Amino acid sequence: MKKKWLNVLIILVITIVFLWWSLKDNFNEVVETLFRSNIGWLLVALLVFCVYMLFDTLSTYGIIKIYKKDVTFRFALYLGLINKFFCGITPLSSGGQPMQIYELKKKGVPVSTGANIEVQAYMMFQIALMITAIVSVIFDQIFHFFQYIPVLSHMMIVGFAINLVVLLALLFISFSKNFNRIVIRGIINALAKVGLVRNKKARIEKWENACQNYYENGRELLRNKNVFVRGVCYQCLALLAYYLLPIFIALAIGCADNLDVINVFTASSYVFVMGCYVPIPGASGGMEAGFMGFFGSFVEGPALNVFVLLWRGMTYYMPMIVGAIAFNVYNGRGAIAEAEKIAEKAKEVKK
Repeated sequence: MKKKWLNVLIILVITIVFLWWSLKDNFNEVVETLFRSNIGWLLVALLVFCVYMLFDTLSTYGIIKIYKKDVTFRFALYLGLINKFFCGITPLSSGGQPMQIYELKKKGVPVSTGANIEVQAYMMFQIALMITAIVSVIFDQIFHFFQYIPVLSHMMIVGFAINLVVLLALLFISFSKNFNRIVIRGIINALAKVGLVRNKKARIEKWENACQNYYENGRELLRNKNVFVRGVCYQCLALLAYYLLPIFIALAIGCADNLDVINVFTASSYVFVMGCYVPIPGASGGMEAGFMGFFGSFVEGPALNVFVLLWRGMTYYMPMIVGAIAFNVYNGRGAIAEAEKIAEKAKEVKK
């Protein structure tokens, strides 16, 4: 519990520092631009975010239905909301999945099955993320949007490479049992020879069990190809809505002259991919810096500060607050402590 409060404190400190930095030089202009925002376009942006949540929920809902036939879409939406909250207050978004497993357990879904659902949902998201990232890289190579900001582009490449490695590892682990066995034994034997691994047999057994779990999930997805394909498509549509949302915020504050669907999609994708592995709760600081860096190629002055404030508020703070309210409405004070125990059991299952 203390660790979670520390994460909240980190988010607050970074948010305050960012607000100060955004407002210190042109406070009056930023406030004036904010209050002149077009409410209609902001409502459209909010609607687009709801579309993102809809498709994201549909993806997870399809997998849950395989294991729990009587689950409702409303419950799947609730899972998505609390995921936003707990991912937002934990480093590398690590808190969302344990809480979803906890809620699934309350519905009668075993911890092992809940862990399997999370693994399959993550695989579909990762595939969709890489599909959209590849499209954005192609756009950037054609139109050369960000050739003058090499530092951020290099950071995006690092994020892209990490996500690609994760996806390839998931695919190999999930669909090739022989590959798992050869790689695991080879790595552990090599580490054992240099004294970095003790009890080699136990280590090999542990990792083979973990990979076996992923392999079984992969086989389950192949047995439900329609659910898998639909889930990936839903995630692609969700990311498309998320990536295009900034253009409606820009229209609301009157700074969309240099923006179009392609450069907004590309910039948003770069920001998202780059921020995936910022090791701070909510990727705070990294996401804002990335957004201002990439969108700074198209928007300047106080409008850029208002742009990032509204975007971050709508895509991070708003869903996190709604998720926190939803969780506390449906759960008591002891829910987080119990969920932490469930998380430990889930880790044991994965091992």
